[in-house]
Amino acid sequence: MIYLDTSVLGALFFREPTASAILARLETVDDGDLCISAWTLTEMASVGAIKERTGSIDAAGRAAGLTAFNRFVSDSLTLAEVEPGDFRTAAALLDAPALALRAGDALHLAIARRLRASLATLDDRQAIAAAHYSIPAFPVS
Repeated sequence: MIYLDTSVLGALFFREPTASAILARLETVDDGDLCISAWTLTEMASVGAIKERTGSIDAAGRAAGLTAFNRFVSDSLTLAEVEPGDFRTAAALLDAPALALRAGDALHLAIARRLRASLATLDDRQAIAAAHYSIPAFPVS
């Protein structure tokens, strides 16, 4: 199983320069092998809102990106719920100050760890933390 981090999905659905490489890489994966967590739904809404507020996309671009993302979730992804233990695990993962993880990224790592999934991320800090915690990487670019 491959856990897709919001950095990957945001780049894909809000048309960042890496989108075509990400899409090509994901097309090599069997149906049913990709997953996200319910937390990702919140983060994607946030990514769209931030991009609109900062002027990198307009309201129509935000709506189109989120519509395409939600269709992809429904058609192609396994959606894992966030469990209470994931929050406790994420808190423990934050106990390594040198990794400088953000809480949301620690939560993604905790969920990927629980699912025994490889992590697909474009976030270098998160990739370093995943390696530190022996969470396998799935390169997307």
